[in-house]
Amino acid sequence: MKKSILTALACTALVTPAFAQETIKIGLGVPMTGDYAPYAEWQGARCMAEMINADGGVDGKMIEILVQDSGADTQTAISLAQKFLDEGAVMLGTIPFSDTMIPVAQIAQGYGVSIFQPQSTQVEMHAGIVDNFFTGVSPDPFTATAAANYALENGVKNVVLLTSDEGGSWSAKTPLWFGDVIEANGGKVLSTLNFSFGTSDWSPQIAEMRALGEEIDAVYISSIMPDVGVLVRQLRSAGIDAWVVGSDGFDDPSLDAIGTDDPAILDKVFFATLAPSQADSAVVNFMSECKELGVDVPGLFPATGADTVKAVAWAVEQSGSTDPATIAKTIREADSIPVLTVDSISFKDTKTYAQRTIPVIGYKDGKRVLVSNVVPDNVPSDW
Repeated sequence: MKKSILTALACTALVTPAFAQETIKIGLGVPMTGDYAPYAEWQGARCMAEMINADGGVDGKMIEILVQDSGADTQTAISLAQKFLDEGAVMLGTIPFSDTMIPVAQIAQGYGVSIFQPQSTQVEMHAGIVDNFFTGVSPDPFTATAAANYALENGVKNVVLLTSDEGGSWSAKTPLWFGDVIEANGGKVLSTLNFSFGTSDWSPQIAEMRALGEEIDAVYISSIMPDVGVLVRQLRSAGIDAWVVGSDGFDDPSLDAIGTDDPAILDKVFFATLAPSQADSAVVNFMSECKELGVDVPGLFPATGADTVKAVAWAVEQSGSTDPATIAKTIREADSIPVLTVDSISFKDTKTYAQRTIPVIGYKDGKRVLVSNVVPDNVPSDW
């Protein structure tokens, strides 16, 4: 298979216009640069498309990934979505925040096209504002609950929550759902503190934690790197030995890197995330295969793009059609769709999100370990 992939890559420049008309186009106007770049899916999408194409495509049709950089700008993402729609894209991906996904979905609706966002956990997308949307993962209340359940198993009682409105419900409400589960099981939220993305000095929040006068068992935050790594270091320097708990934003290889000199700094860090990403997981093996082919897929989030491609390819094969509305209908009605990050997903009961097991990743000797991987049954109902 590897030989055939390399042959296909070598022959890319020889594709004729007539051949191009037979392609299945997926348009990704995603952050290739900037703070959100580590969380975009384009590298995994490209690698999976190349693998499928090297094996003959889908019913002889090749998959083409149209990708351009949106940065973190919603208007750029909207313009790129329009461009890709005009070029015949049958599925779109965009910036994985609701203030971008909603207008992009609204524009795509007139073309019969849907968004497949393989890494979006925001609840706003499941409120009925748009119905041409899929996410390959479960919403934030599920990840918050999985993390809270594992925290409770480790004796966590008193928690501090760090919230921000800058990432929508992902950063504003996920900590609150974590706190709800903790309190429902006899724990206590000592304080809820605000933060901003890009924080490099956590001393104001740390001072407030120390002023509480109570022992803190865990600090929960739903944020991005490098902010999280700085928080871990500064908490430890301040003598606060609480668990640092989070969501999928922790799933960036740069978090692992803070344990290079002292692996023990990660001993009390864990996070609920999108898919198992420890050594020898399907995601890690996929990244390794892509690297051998000269395609860099630098982490779980980029790898999730493979799910988008596999879902679209499966729907085209099952339906025998490249009509975008037919593709979406086939995906939504399926009992089981094979993807990369887990064995399969289904939208038949949930319509817009894939309910699936929620892995919790911890660390041992500075290396990732899978500490839990179940579907939580005590998810707060207020979302």
